[in-house]
Amino acid sequence: MTSDALRDIAYRLPWRSSSVRNGTHRSRMTGGGGVFKDLAPLINQPDPRRLALRASLADPFETLKVKRLEQSTAISVYVLVDVSASMAFRGETNKIEIAADLSEAISICASRAGDDFGLIAFDLTLRPETFLSRTRSRSAHRDAVAKLRSLNPTNAGVTGISEAAAMLVGPRKLVFLISDFLWSDDELKYSFADLAAHDVIPIEIDDSRQIDKLPDWGLLRLYDIETSTRRLVAMRPKLKEEWRRRRNARRASLHARCAEAGRDAFQIKDRIDWDRLSSYLMYGYAA
Repeated sequence: MTSDALRDIAYRLPWRSSSVRNGTHRSRMTGGGGVFKDLAPLINQPDPRRLALRASLADPFETLKVKRLEQSTAISVYVLVDVSASMAFRGETNKIEIAADLSEAISICASRAGDDFGLIAFDLTLRPETFLSRTRSRSAHRDAVAKLRSLNPTNAGVTGISEAAAMLVGPRKLVFLISDFLWSDDELKYSFADLAAHDVIPIEIDDSRQIDKLPDWGLLRLYDIETSTRRLVAMRPKLKEEWRRRRNARRASLHARCAEAGRDAFQIKDRIDWDRLSSYLMYGYAA
């Protein structure tokens, strides 16, 4: 775990699940428990135990009415983690540590809600050593997070996300997509298309030493993690501003793709602001 203490978080769904498993989320299903949904004729819902006497007496056609209850349901929650080479960058923070802290907090929240939790790491392909199919086993959750925490990103590319999306067959799931999103627009476009059947929450991890905290002037010896090449750069304000412009253009592309998918990305810069994250997950915006 990073120096910031792990915080308890919660998430809320803006949609209704069609799962038949009991849980804590609103659903399209009716059942024996939950909140009031509507009234139905007794002939269509033959359960006299739920007879609505007042509504039946008030019906001008003398139709017997029964109450229908909305059955609370459980869902499957998956965390998809980009472990490509760029996630190995270390400046003000450790991106993999942040991804692991987030995964651990989400797994605890899922367990408390009665939801299944799964974890998939990817770069060019899936990383099988960290793969966890959906389960409610807390020990399995901890093992998967521990393996993610010890993982060393080395491969450039994120094409493995298409394989990860193919693993998420079945009903709609809540999917946390954690990455630094140093992706091309095509990679963003096809990735969100692959995950279109699910509710995707993108979480962007940014390190201020990648651009913002670089000096305005001086000679910098830079190392490109993706290509394993080194180069000497004469830093100057105009070059730094150009790098910022390209980063902002890439981020604008990310936000555009997120808007198409229904949720904007949540940005983490250097460390997790747990209060802002909780607000985002519960209400759809960061306070």
